[in-house]
Amino acid sequence: MYNASSAFHTAVANGAPQKALLLFDDAVFTNDDIDVDAGIELDDYFNTEEDIAIGQALSNELRFNIFNDDRMLNNYSFGDFTATIGAQISTGVYTDSAQVIAYDGDNVWRGKNTSPYVTRNGSAVSSQPNFPVRCIAIYNDTVYVFGTSNRYKAYTLAGSAKSVTLNTFMAAKAQMWFGEGINLNTTTRIMKIWKNQKTETYEFVPLGHFTAKRPNVPDVNLISFTCHDFMTKFDKDMPSAADLGITYPSTISNLFVKLCTYAQVSYQSSTFINSTAVITEEPDEFENATMRQVLQWIAEAGAANLRFNRDGILVFDWLRSTGQTLNENSYIEYSPYWYETTKVDKLYNRATSSGEDKTVGTGNIGYLIQDNPLLKGVT
Repeated sequence: MYNASSAFHTAVANGAPQKALLLFDDAVFTNDDIDVDAGIELDDYFNTEEDIAIGQALSNELRFNIFNDDRMLNNYSFGDFTATIGAQISTGVYTDSAQVIAYDGDNVWRGKNTSPYVTRNGSAVSSQPNFPVRCIAIYNDTVYVFGTSNRYKAYTLAGSAKSVTLNTFMAAKAQMWFGEGINLNTTTRIMKIWKNQKTETYEFVPLGHFTAKRPNVPDVNLISFTCHDFMTKFDKDMPSAADLGITYPSTISNLFVKLCTYAQVSYQSSTFINSTAVITEEPDEFENATMRQVLQWIAEAGAANLRFNRDGILVFDWLRSTGQTLNENSYIEYSPYWYETTKVDKLYNRATSSGEDKTVGTGNIGYLIQDNPLLKGVT
């Protein structure tokens, strides 16, 4: 579950309008592009075994369909993106008479039919567009202004001209926003819309960071996606020590950091149970292992599961109290299952060849690990 404001929870419980945003590096897909009638389905995994078990490296799955009516996505490569869902948390009114208006904090941007076509706080910005402005879209630190026939120009928040290039899809998509002012800040997760003297404010929560691989269907009306989170970046053969940039002896923590660096993912912490345990030499098991299998051994040694959180950060995770209460008015569908679990504070490390247990920790709640190649030398 992701923390959101009380206004967000209230809005969802009351059936307020909702928006989906799929945020790629060079494109934003909205309700107009997503087959929202079919829905967006998320499988958010913590445990995939029949019994609760540690030592898993889990990948969440997201499914959705994208419209491709004008075939503008035939050659779009997609790739990594953030999936978010937003709810309308407030509405209001404004009285400004400009054709389009958008606010950046206390600064007001106006788009007009006549020159000067763009003003900031009442003053014409330098490097004016040569077209009437039909839409203003502020995305983090960039202000885009759009006219007809895919014409656009961009500025910094201070009002200076900014060089940008939009792909065909985004340049055409802006035509759907005529008459609107939009401000989307991905840090605050807030989007505001100004249109027809009315304002709308949406708060977004991330579903996670995923990779969309375009299916091998070059010309279809509807593109169907099954996407997985960044754990799939570890679904490759374990690289050599030289390619990984590691030398042995090495701590398990150092191995974990090297794997994350190689896969180009972010992690929350490199300190965990057994993180300082030393691997004296490269295990023979690495020769036929994937990076994900090695992550599973690291997770097992850390008495946890590894998974990516909603912000795309790799974390060591285990069952714990969230402080949340789910009831019939909750904003997610759920089937209640209750687990009582206590934090593992002692590991029994067993090599089946010797049958000898080596104990790590001095607690009372134990967990048995067998034949973990990273713990061969742990005493």
